[in-house]
Amino acid sequence: MRRQILSFLDTLPAKELLKFREVLDKIIDHKLNVALGRRNSRRARVKISATANIERESEFFQKSHKITILDLSTNGLAFSTTAPVINNDILSVTFRSPNNGEQKNINCQAVRVKETNQNSYWEYKVGAKAVDQKTVQAYREMLKSRGRF
Repeated sequence: MRRQILSFLDTLPAKELLKFREVLDKIIDHKLNVALGRRNSRRARVKISATANIERESEFFQKSHKITILDLSTNGLAFSTTAPVINNDILSVTFRSPNNGEQKNINCQAVRVKETNQNSYWEYKVGAKAVDQKTVQAYREMLKSRGRF
């Protein structure tokens, strides 16, 4: 099949091949955008150990949870953990960059949480988007004013 296509392309003039290339580029871009879904950037597959602080828990006790970052992009990350994470939780993730060892701190919000039973414990696979400091402050204020009328 591939040989037939290549032999057909050999018979076309250069102008037709350039038009064909432009159409193929548009089709490839469309397929990549569909594959990304609502995400704006591609994610790099990684396996980085990190720690996460859940803002919801920091009201009562300051505890860091171990996580494993599976995918990383400029807009967010995907990770797995044994700590109970709920949709829309705000997390502060700390890890070391694999390139230069520099410590990175990311504030993110859990968007997708998938809970699976792993023999004797529950594992949470979380997709999170990066948020700014204003969102974190608003979440903290909401936690403080919770229960007041």
